[in-house]
Amino acid sequence: MKAEFNGQDQILLLGINKALKDSGKLVEQVINSGTFETIMLSITDEEVQGLREYIKNPVEVEMDDLEIIYEYFMKKFGETSIPPEAYITAIKEADKKVMDVIGIDIPSGVYEDIFVDNVQLSDLLLLSLRRRRLLKRRWNLSDPESFACEWDSYLNKGGYMKVEKERAKHMAAEIASKKKGNTLVIVETERFDDLVNDLSNALQGYRLQKSEEVKKAAWSRRPF
Repeated sequence: MKAEFNGQDQILLLGINKALKDSGKLVEQVINSGTFETIMLSITDEEVQGLREYIKNPVEVEMDDLEIIYEYFMKKFGETSIPPEAYITAIKEADKKVMDVIGIDIPSGVYEDIFVDNVQLSDLLLLSLRRRRLLKRRWNLSDPESFACEWDSYLNKGGYMKVEKERAKHMAAEIASKKKGNTLVIVETERFDDLVNDLSNALQGYRLQKSEEVKKAAWSRRPF
């Protein structure tokens, strides 16, 4: 999934599946095919630093029950990776090319406040019930993107979805205020559409090109 905002500079949004290892190859391909000055990731700056430490000293990452079940289904589409290979690759490639890496997600502390303001006791109880049905539910397993979005829609209802909407708004504001030169934004598939919509409102003087338009524009720029 791609969307491109063109104005005084270029902002390319790349939607990735966080669980699949192949997402790392996609990120590497996109970075090497463009001329970016900044890479933004849909995680916090603190998490960016955590991934840098992981790259230096890899350790086994423990998963909770939800992550284990999610990975179980995602393995039907290919090899999985925890932490996300897409973010690991982005940081490695950015460091090679001396590009800035910025985390644009809601920082710790602020996130907790937003969570408390939006998630009610009823949301917690209903989520507990939905979690029990995860393995029995018939999922759309036609492709990883469809499954990821259905999983997100099923679990993040009510106050949980309000929190996710706030994440998208925050990330759009961060992109608009911190963009520097040509910028690549790497975001999970589940938040892609919300981020595109919020960024359309946050940016002034930019034209949006969606996936098919981006492909055509890229083809027209090929040197043959």
